[in-house]
Amino acid sequence: MTLISRSHFDTRRLPERARIRQWSDAATPVWDILSVEDEAFCAVVDLYNGGDLVFGTVGSSAQSTAREMARIAEDGIDYYAFQFYTSGQRRATAPGRDVILRKGDLLTVDMTQPIATASTRYSSIDLGIPRRLLAPLLAAPDAHGGRRHEATHPLTGLVRAHLEALYRAAPHMTIAQMESVQGATIALAAAALNGLVTEDQAEQVRTATLLAVKRYIEDWLHDLTLSSVVVARRFSISRATLYRIMEPVGGFASYLRLRRLHRVRGELASLNQRHLSVGEIAETWGFASHSAFTKSFRQCFGVSPRAYRTLVEEARVGETNMDEEHDWSRWLAAMK
Repeated sequence: MTLISRSHFDTRRLPERARIRQWSDAATPVWDILSVEDEAFCAVVDLYNGGDLVFGTVGSSAQSTAREMARIAEDGIDYYAFQFYTSGQRRATAPGRDVILRKGDLLTVDMTQPIATASTRYSSIDLGIPRRLLAPLLAAPDAHGGRRHEATHPLTGLVRAHLEALYRAAPHMTIAQMESVQGATIALAAAALNGLVTEDQAEQVRTATLLAVKRYIEDWLHDLTLSSVVVARRFSISRATLYRIMEPVGGFASYLRLRRLHRVRGELASLNQRHLSVGEIAETWGFASHSAFTKSFRQCFGVSPRAYRTLVEEARVGETNMDEEHDWSRWLAAMK
């Protein structure tokens, strides 16, 4: 099982006097660094190489950057960059465009077109897609350099949520798993740039959205106020659309209950939760009715929760902690 490659760069590990030079040297193959915030400058990059796609997070002190025609002609770089801003502000100036990006907004950069940027201290989550893969899906492939997509647009929100899900899964993502979601990722990105979902892309967009929704549910299972209303609002879609997206996994309510049952099973197997009764653990995860919970647990796992806990205790060897198994299961839940 081969994991996707990771590259981590952090100037905070360097003496302050060396940070700007190291950052400039690291960025020079792609960007010209025109100016930076001198005092206590820092930059952190955490990127994953998913084969054709590169994605991850970037954070930096205030700086100004540019890609000019001379550099573009020389380096031959040819991809689209998607930059979702999670903090700070950036101004981007490209031919025919002058935009201000704020938290939640998306900036698309066509690396074959000139652009200049000036930012405050900022952080972003980024995605790079080769032109050869994305351009054939775009109605106007050359119309997206320096373009701002508002945070409130539903398709912008879906791409952001999908990318966040990929990034959270990345530390344990295999090459095969990355390949399985690549098509959906590209289709969703194309839909955001086109402003609509074409019939050919619809299935892959649904797949990408389902991945992001499942990851969000997994991250917020502990919140007993989690509901279809909350999730639909988070992804800027209607509840009817959410229900359709969740149909392949049995529907929203059934999936939510199933994942919480798995969390209960994990805690029943945990040494750290031995002081809690079955009922207390179940109630923590929203199962208020003991009889209904026991019935659901038995239907799901073929044994009562009390019997399952007994079986785990009998099978436990030394100090083996079964939590690790369930952590891995939860992490991959959104990848199925």
